[in-house]
Amino acid sequence: MAFTYKIDGTIFVQMPLVLGQLRQLLAVLKNVEIPAVADALGLIQAVGDRLPEALAVVLTERGQSPRDKDLAALADRLAFSVTPETTLQVVEDFFDCNPVSSLLERLAGVMANATRNLAPIGSTTLSSSSPQETSPGETRSSGDADGTNVNPG
Repeated sequence: MAFTYKIDGTIFVQMPLVLGQLRQLLAVLKNVEIPAVADALGLIQAVGDRLPEALAVVLTERGQSPRDKDLAALADRLAFSVTPETTLQVVEDFFDCNPVSSLLERLAGVMANATRNLAPIGSTTLSSSSPQETSPGETRSSGDADGTNVNPG
């Protein structure tokens, strides 16, 4: 699945991310807090000033490889040529190209299987690193209360 956009006279393509682009996008979005439930506009607001860099990662000039892009130069170019309408469309199309929720569900399934497979055979409980509990009747310190109620009045 590919989406095309004409920006400043150049045709750009958005396709499903490859691993190199994913690494680049994660670096751009580092420390960005994205709301759990957000539409395209909410995501744009969350990304804020890093939006041109994010667009530079996901958009590739037609005929060019994602590997060969100068991200800084492309981000600068996009910052002053892409319209708000096109930006919204790119963000909406991103989720059609890259079904993040589906990927997260699959990752959760893989992690659940890995956790099950790592449990020792025959083990039904997890060990605790907490110290063993002692009963109140054991050893008293000089600061322990004697258990009688004191009437404050």
